[in-house]
Amino acid sequence: MNKNIPDLTFFCEMPSDKLKAFFSNSDILKQLKELHANISLGLLDFSPERAAVVKQLTKSGIPVTAWLLLPKDKGYWTSLDTVSQTVRAYADFKSWTIKNNLKWAAVGLDIEPSINRMGLFGKGWINEIPDLAKRLFSARKYTLLENELRALINQIRLDGFPVETYNFPFIIDERKADSRILARTLGIPPLNVDREVLMLYSSSFSKNGDAILWSYAHQAEGIGLGSTGGGVELENGEPMRSMSWSDLQRDIRIAREFSQHIYIFSLEGCVQQHFLEPLIHFNWEVKSEFPVKTGQKVTLVRHFAQVLLWLASHPQEILMSIFFLNLFRHRKK
Repeated sequence: MNKNIPDLTFFCEMPSDKLKAFFSNSDILKQLKELHANISLGLLDFSPERAAVVKQLTKSGIPVTAWLLLPKDKGYWTSLDTVSQTVRAYADFKSWTIKNNLKWAAVGLDIEPSINRMGLFGKGWINEIPDLAKRLFSARKYTLLENELRALINQIRLDGFPVETYNFPFIIDERKADSRILARTLGIPPLNVDREVLMLYSSSFSKNGDAILWSYAHQAEGIGLGSTGGGVELENGEPMRSMSWSDLQRDIRIAREFSQHIYIFSLEGCVQQHFLEPLIHFNWEVKSEFPVKTGQKVTLVRHFAQVLLWLASHPQEILMSIFFLNLFRHRKK
């Protein structure tokens, strides 16, 4: 494979019946092999049909990552609210893997708030304020849950699987601010894993999505792009906004400048919009203009947010500084 071509991974999130029919199309397998692509397969169940698809992909030379998901009524994604459910799901995953003799390239954990808390990002966010405040002052509880999640990651590694996480990009800002406010209130802590993938879906932003991508891409190990369509339906029934080929092409060129590991959400959306063929013939040598000026403005806003996070997270240090400053001033007088 040409070293200038990044490692491409496609997220695939489909129920077993549709998944089996989807991969019965030999053209899709052929295109994935030509792209030397990986699949991060959402494990919506541990069915014989899904196991058969995993074996089919592996036999075709397409590496598969086990993207561990929960039933929607259990929270769907991995967070501090769903640690115990994720631990049980991983135990079921191991049994299913052994029973079906499945091979995996890695295990992926999608670090997002429980799906029943996605109102945080909608018009009803104000109704979540009492719960957010309660979580903010529950440090001991969430430290215990975070340790439990870290223990699960250690167990997955001991079982021989590399671990990758799919994260909201602002995890970078909180880490730089030495803060745990967002981790505690949203239940999405920073974790030490083999690869941290930032979900930099420009289609999620009404404007400046490419600038936000450019700003965060500087600190990303792996970069998630999208959405091309597909994925879980949220409670409001609204699907994620899909991007055009020109937008995906632009984002790929930005991501390639900063990372060797590019993830695209989703495979089914790419197939539906006929994106695989142009990806096969994609000219990776072409340079395009980056949104540097707008991206720098985004970075400036991020720096300001990091300062606010640090101030909110270190009240004792601030009070001590004020105390010693006043003491010094009085002594000078």
